[in-house]
Amino acid sequence: MFRLLSVFILLLTLTPPVIAASWHTVSPQVTLIAPQAKARYILPNMALIKGKTCSALIDSHGDFVALEQLINQLKTRLTTPLCHLIATSSEPHQLTGLALLKQAFPDASVHLPDAPQLNDHTMRTALDTQLANFAKSIELSEQRLSKLPAEQQAPWQKRVTLAKQRLTRWQTLHSIAVTNPAVQPRELKLGGLTLQLTQFQGQSGHDLSVFIAQHGALFAGHSANLLPYVRNTTWQRSLQALKNTPALNWVMPAFGKPYQAEELELPITFMDLAQQQLTRSNTQMPKRVVTLYQNQPYNEAQLTQHFTQAIKVLSHKKALNK
Repeated sequence: MFRLLSVFILLLTLTPPVIAASWHTVSPQVTLIAPQAKARYILPNMALIKGKTCSALIDSHGDFVALEQLINQLKTRLTTPLCHLIATSSEPHQLTGLALLKQAFPDASVHLPDAPQLNDHTMRTALDTQLANFAKSIELSEQRLSKLPAEQQAPWQKRVTLAKQRLTRWQTLHSIAVTNPAVQPRELKLGGLTLQLTQFQGQSGHDLSVFIAQHGALFAGHSANLLPYVRNTTWQRSLQALKNTPALNWVMPAFGKPYQAEELELPITFMDLAQQQLTRSNTQMPKRVVTLYQNQPYNEAQLTQHFTQAIKVLSHKKALNK
């Protein structure tokens, strides 16, 4: 019975107290939006940048329940129009939330990386897949609901009904249309504040970074995570380039807290060590990795998992180059 109720809680009861984001004011212009602690490795950080004439929202995610709540909060916090929606990743499944945000803020411009995998078909497919999965979750929940004693069904039935109402609402969404990419780099003027968008080869292959020179702040999403989940071999050079950004002071990753610019050396060294082990035909994670991250909130199992993934990617690339 406990397992059955847990499934219901997971699928249908993500109410605002459970999924509430945390809003952290860095300055009158910059607010960081972190997911609730239990979702900190599932939902990425977001950021609201407010200028004198325009505002911009950096990144989103696919938890529509959480996004709807965030949209309501945004509408009470915005003092200037939300002019720009920016995505740092080119993973279609990470961009589905843009459809919800665009519906709420129809006048906002959408800024995506220039990536071959981003086209109208893949964006629509990603959105349809997410909605189909949600519909399947409702179907499974109804099947489990029928097995509960009659006296226990009422509260769960209300949650199922709410989930169905949400699905009906979301099925009216339009996927984000992919337009011709702008010339890089891009500058967005918000009124007394300028965002510089630069494309680079990062975690998703084609990524955007957002730099605010006035604050020395860099937003680079998953590519800036201190513990990298390596997916390609060009990412390391990109990290070094990000580290050399003039006037860079601090970095906002997708997961975890903001950190000082010099800490970008951690993922760079992590990749160095992976390449060194591969050269030695040794796939074991060296103890130096544990030492490297001793002051970070990662356990040895997490470090090993990410290091194994890095070796796997590098090995595949090496095999292709033979």
